[in-house]
Amino acid sequence: MTTPRTLWKLTTLSLMLSAPAFAADEVEQAQEDRGFALGLRAGYGVPLGHAAGSDLGETPKMSEVFKSAIPLQVEAGYFFNSNVYLGAYFQYAPVLIAEDCDSDVSCSANQMRFGINASYHFRAGEKLMPWMGLGIGYEMLKLNVSSSEDGVEATIGTGVRGIEFAALQAGADYRINDTFSIGPYLSLAAGVYQSSTSSIEMKNVPIIGDVSESESESIDNKTVHAWLSGGVRMQFRF
Repeated sequence: MTTPRTLWKLTTLSLMLSAPAFAADEVEQAQEDRGFALGLRAGYGVPLGHAAGSDLGETPKMSEVFKSAIPLQVEAGYFFNSNVYLGAYFQYAPVLIAEDCDSDVSCSANQMRFGINASYHFRAGEKLMPWMGLGIGYEMLKLNVSSSEDGVEATIGTGVRGIEFAALQAGADYRINDTFSIGPYLSLAAGVYQSSTSSIEMKNVPIIGDVSESESESIDNKTVHAWLSGGVRMQFRF
């Protein structure tokens, strides 16, 4: 007759024998998940905070000038195992202006961001993989106002640029197969604009011809701003 003590010993022995095989399977799976990855994102973002301050107080909020952005991002990187990813990204976003321009002028704005990000991916199941990430980079935001009269075309541009010191990210990838996954993401990117730019371009000016001038200067009263965005990310693994 088998006693409880004998069953306990048999169970312990079985676990000891199966542990190396289980560990080997985990290592093999992690090695199989190594490789390069290409990602594409599309979303919607809103500005938070102020672009800069002033000696008399803070300037208007960014949301009073810019309504929202439509970020389109491409990213490429490497999975060192099933969990750890490191890569680079480039983002371009058409930016919607908060107020309509006058009927005789046209206004447009855009944003560019680029940098590096790292993320950690959790395995909640065979198909679902939640993840969290952190990135750093550089941001450029530009506004253009154009008009035309009597054949003379003029474009005035103003912009800001600076370091993006933290981009907190989170999401969940749903794996369609071993190569392709898709899922939602949320990002909060905080930074400080360090310099401002201005430019003017005029075409077909009588006697003078074309004129183009630009300048850049440091922002003295720096302040923190942020972009909150969310959307969908697709990722291809090789």
